[in-house]
Amino acid sequence: MKKHPTCAFNFKIPADPVAIIGMVRPMIVEAGGTVDGENTDITFSIPTVIGRFDGGCKLLEPTLVNITVTDKPDVISCKMIQKQLTVYITEAVKMYIEQSKSAAASGEAADGEAADVEVSDGPVNGA
Repeated sequence: MKKHPTCAFNFKIPADPVAIIGMVRPMIVEAGGTVDGENTDITFSIPTVIGRFDGGCKLLEPTLVNITVTDKPDVISCKMIQKQLTVYITEAVKMYIEQSKSAAASGEAADGEAADVEVSDGPVNGA
């Protein structure tokens, strides 16, 4: 299968992006993928039934993360990839909020309450 880089997305994450991306890491590994790097400067490889897609994640602003897909089969659309990444990130945000609520109930401070994740197209190949 021919592969080429074509997708980039910016995710506005309503709470601590380092913690949220840290929660996405085991989801990717559990699905048979790999994640390398630290915090929000990571590379990943995520399997699908029709091939893997690879990419990287970088923190752009305190709540804005850019995810760029660097390699994917032609048959996997950017829209499909965006949908899968949104599922992972939204689930991680929900987990983070639940942990924050539990921490608040035990007397610790809680961050962010909204589970809304905004996504927009980002520059491809750093353009």
